[in-house]
Amino acid sequence: MFISLSGQLGSGKSTLCLYLKNHKNFEIFSTGTIHRKLANERKLSTLEFNKLITGDRSFDLLIDEEMKKFAAENADTDTVFDSRMAWHFVKDSFKVFLLVSPKVAAERVFFNRVLQEEKYATKEDALKELIGRREIENVRFKEFYNVDCNDYKNYDLFIDTSRISTEEIADIIFCAYEYHSCGKPYKKCFISPQNIYPIGRLSPEEIKQAQRLAEVINNDPTGGYLSGLSSQEVPLIKIKNQFFLHDGLVSVMAAVKAGVDIMRADIVYDESGILPDGTAVLDYVRTNTTVKDIKAWEKEKGFVFGYYPEIIAE
Repeated sequence: MFISLSGQLGSGKSTLCLYLKNHKNFEIFSTGTIHRKLANERKLSTLEFNKLITGDRSFDLLIDEEMKKFAAENADTDTVFDSRMAWHFVKDSFKVFLLVSPKVAAERVFFNRVLQEEKYATKEDALKELIGRREIENVRFKEFYNVDCNDYKNYDLFIDTSRISTEEIADIIFCAYEYHSCGKPYKKCFISPQNIYPIGRLSPEEIKQAQRLAEVINNDPTGGYLSGLSSQEVPLIKIKNQFFLHDGLVSVMAAVKAGVDIMRADIVYDESGILPDGTAVLDYVRTNTTVKDIKAWEKEKGFVFGYYPEIIAE
């Protein structure tokens, strides 16, 4: 079994790889390890090295060939490929994308004291550099390969790791793979309700409905209602690396209040989409979402996102 593992910085790819190695006897092929080695040899940080190699395909081609060679020589093994481009080059792999909220990603890498080049003075510095690295890498891959690593259609499974354990992530992967390998339909997108930006604002009556719904979930001793809510597919709009709620404000608010960590989702539109009335999705999100609305959402839910998408108006 080949698993190609792509995803956002700080989403826990390396941690998941180690889990698969230690608990499932997987081999690991990591392009990140190769990148860090090359950066260290030049006494550069990862961000500095990414800037250096922008426009220079030699490093990427070297890593690509190593990955393809490894896959060909180890076809009968259980291997996880920790690489942004493995989904593209390892054709027979189960393609998984891990995502994470910017706030959680910054906290993870800020408190990581293993890699010297990924230490930061503050969590705010970590967040700023992570977003910078993410944009630089996306531009480079588009220029070199004419592919979008953030396009969910390239993957068999999307998992938000913000609030679930590594073991839970692995369970979702193996469960989905079992259905995938048999040609059976399965849910492909799992998002934390705390990583979803609202479009619009709840009315006072809707806030009461969300509270009542959360109480029903919390008071269900069987967990049946919680399971039912978690199994609903939340309709989302994906703009770059952010997710906006297309419908279901009450359900998602209730999920957060009840402590639901993960929900099944359906990405119904992305930034290139057009609504049935002819409105461009980007215009729709810009028109109907403001930072003021998001802050009201945060206040009601009792947490802060830590990062507001650039397309949102004040």
